[in-house]
Amino acid sequence: MTWSTFVCVTGVGHFTSAQAQSSYLSLYDAAMAAIPGERETRDVATTYGQVRVYRFGSASGVPFVLLHGRGATSAMWEPNIPALAAHHTVYAIDSLGEPGRSIQTLPIRSSADQAAWLTEAFDVLGIERAHLAGVSGGGWLTFNQALHTPSRVATAALIEPAHVLARFSKKFLLGGFSLLPGLPDSFGNRFLGWVSGNPDMTQPIAQLLTTGMRTYRMALPLPEYGRDELLRALQVPVLALLGGRSVVHNPLEAARRAQSLIPHNETELWPEATHALSGEYPAQLNARLLKFADQAS
Repeated sequence: MTWSTFVCVTGVGHFTSAQAQSSYLSLYDAAMAAIPGERETRDVATTYGQVRVYRFGSASGVPFVLLHGRGATSAMWEPNIPALAAHHTVYAIDSLGEPGRSIQTLPIRSSADQAAWLTEAFDVLGIERAHLAGVSGGGWLTFNQALHTPSRVATAALIEPAHVLARFSKKFLLGGFSLLPGLPDSFGNRFLGWVSGNPDMTQPIAQLLTTGMRTYRMALPLPEYGRDELLRALQVPVLALLGGRSVVHNPLEAARRAQSLIPHNETELWPEATHALSGEYPAQLNARLLKFADQAS
């Protein structure tokens, strides 16, 4: 969710203690169990670590690959997976170097490294091409993958992408320090609630997010900014969905850059949505993702 805290460029991500890991994974497993439908669970070996992948549905055709917001894990897609899996096979992936059930074993130091582990996961899973959809940090991973391996990306849905279409706001970066160790939990809860439109922070997914942010130490590089030349270089159809009330970046600037720089884009500003667009408007998002994928097909 935030990049101003617990980020470095050496080492690997890890929990602060075995007890913290055990407590977190209990919350995680309960949140994942709440997603309806049958699934296949796989732990995929890559150069940079073991990647946890969940497969839902068995439809033929190009599958969806869902990439969660930073620290949110695959559990954040609970409102979206059933509707998408009714039409496409869906793969939800826990990102390496973040809290969840993926296990990082080598340092990830660059954008190329980020694309490499995801490409290796695609290879093992037999995914030739996919409709990628990512929220926040997952939006950046989607953007990064479309740049590095465009032949593997049928479409790219950038849902409130982080540091892609507009730079992080100063308030967002400063607010991330509320998650520093030693500060009262209420500080971090207030910050994460502000970013997400003040949801009920006692909900399981909110508790999972805040617990992961406090007990997992990420070791990832800052995401490379979507400079003009990088946005112009995108070769795949892009759906950019932005929250008009987002505090992570300037949504009007993000919409302007997407529309003016990305060659093949459909850009929408949802005026009442915050950075938590995917959870606030799940039915509308599901329909929009399916429509965009069908148009591309």
